[in-house]
Amino acid sequence: MARTALDAGFERLIDPHAPVRQLCSGFIFTEGPVWYPQEQALYFSDMLGDVRRRWDRHGVREVMRPSNKANGLTFDAALNLLACEHATSAVARFRPDGRREVLATHFAGRELNSPNDLCVHSSGAIYFTDPWYGRMPHFGVERPRQLGFQGVYRLAPNHIPGAEPQLLVERYLFTQPNGLCFSPCERLPYVNDTEQANIRVFEVAED
Repeated sequence: MARTALDAGFERLIDPHAPVRQLCSGFIFTEGPVWYPQEQALYFSDMLGDVRRRWDRHGVREVMRPSNKANGLTFDAALNLLACEHATSAVARFRPDGRREVLATHFAGRELNSPNDLCVHSSGAIYFTDPWYGRMPHFGVERPRQLGFQGVYRLAPNHIPGAEPQLLVERYLFTQPNGLCFSPCERLPYVNDTEQANIRVFEVAED
């Protein structure tokens, strides 16, 4: 597989001559891969298949079905699994014992579109995108939209489960915000807009 490194620092992370091999196959639409170091395992979503899976050196197995058509996954500092659920319009947290806790489902009294992807700042704040893919046929559960815009949000470190998130961007800046991540210094968040085919970068303030 050909790779082009835009920064020489990339080669300090990944050997440019390392072979690429297929770990597993037979899925419908894979999303949200996240590495769990304590288990040396990879968790990922098969969003259209409505299942969450786990891969380790022994193979792949299902860990949740149905998964509410979950998409983006990540872990917080306490190694709770966080998931963006298309079918429930929720950002959910799963404790190590499997207990599910809903962190956010509404903004301004209206249901979120379908949280898609998320990342966690070292402060404990959770940032997530909210396009409306999960309300489309095939990608989620078809149903009317309530918000009328697609935003990028933040849950504060002291966020109370069920409370409304903080909208971080102008309401109509994004049309389909999707993947997001922080720079290594965490001062710059990058957010992809799939429909506009661009990536925007912002600066993180104290709040």
